[in-house]
Amino acid sequence: MKIDKLRINSIDELPNIKNLRIKADLIFVFGYRKLMLDEPFTLALKNHYPEAVLFGCSSAGEISGTEVIDHSVVITAIEFENSTVKLESIQIEENSDNTLLGTKLLDKLDKNGLKHVMILSDGLNINGAELVDGIENTLPGNVTVTGGLAGDGSDFNETVVYDKSGKPVSNCIAALGFYGEKISVGYGSNGGWDSFGLERLVTKSKGNILYELDGKPALQLYKQFLGDKAEGLPASGLLFPLSLREDGIQEPVVRTILGVNEEDQSMTFAGCIPEGAYVRLMKANVDRLINGAENSAITTTEILPKDIAEIAILISCVGRKLVLKQLIEEEVEAVSDVIGKDVCITGFYSYGEISPFRKNTPCKLHNQTMTITTISEK
Repeated sequence: MKIDKLRINSIDELPNIKNLRIKADLIFVFGYRKLMLDEPFTLALKNHYPEAVLFGCSSAGEISGTEVIDHSVVITAIEFENSTVKLESIQIEENSDNTLLGTKLLDKLDKNGLKHVMILSDGLNINGAELVDGIENTLPGNVTVTGGLAGDGSDFNETVVYDKSGKPVSNCIAALGFYGEKISVGYGSNGGWDSFGLERLVTKSKGNILYELDGKPALQLYKQFLGDKAEGLPASGLLFPLSLREDGIQEPVVRTILGVNEEDQSMTFAGCIPEGAYVRLMKANVDRLINGAENSAITTTEILPKDIAEIAILISCVGRKLVLKQLIEEEVEAVSDVIGKDVCITGFYSYGEISPFRKNTPCKLHNQTMTITTISEK
């Protein structure tokens, strides 16, 4: 596997794409939505690599090595020696069945020789938990899946994903299949947030929309906890996600707010909030967040050792970025220290992460985690 990487900060830097020298089969593209949607950008990529698969999305911050940048595009080119990739995509229509979308998307991929699937989805118009359910129901038992939901900074206006034709479009979900005997993949996901306060029962919800907790309007109750920070919703909600526990599920998942509705006092989340589940508020501890990133890397190296991994795709939640602020690069550095300095690191800050917690656990939609995918042909 050969890897080359480039960061573009403006359209004026497009000629620098010629500095990518390898004959790429796959291009990871993560970055600033407005720059990605500028037609000359995608055109320059396609002209330089007409045969390569473009796989990427808009972000809430870009990761390049141990740097975290805003308003740029990070381009990572990969040339495989013995492996191949295939990209499929599907559009999200109004009132789409999200589980069915996941099933239909995965049905498009050839399962013969499939080793791993990476998913990138629109980050605003999807119930990510239902999407993952559809994907999990369709995947062969020996195939793993990781990925994330596209971001749009802290604006929450529009997210884009590269479709099968190589264009960045909204309301899109893309699946990248990895094929070949030499491909090995590691993965891990961990948060580091602390729960606090009373555990409350979800008494009314529909899909990823939460209406009532303990019989009271959810948004009204949530605003009471946030106090002055309630004026900044939905963005301020990233600082106080919910820990969700369902009966029969030992490990709780985290759910982050995507939007609020003042009329019916509801809250929309990135994944399902089922009736009968229990939720608790969560808050950040800087040291715990950084330790969470480190633990995610440790889990990943238990599957694919650091002396074997060649590239690491980091997908971390925008909520972590808002909390860590000027310390944000410390979580990336913690990952680098574990997986090895020779591993090429790329990635982005997201509106949701897709991964098993660890080996031999089901894939889930997560919020507020550091999720890592490592790949090797060694």
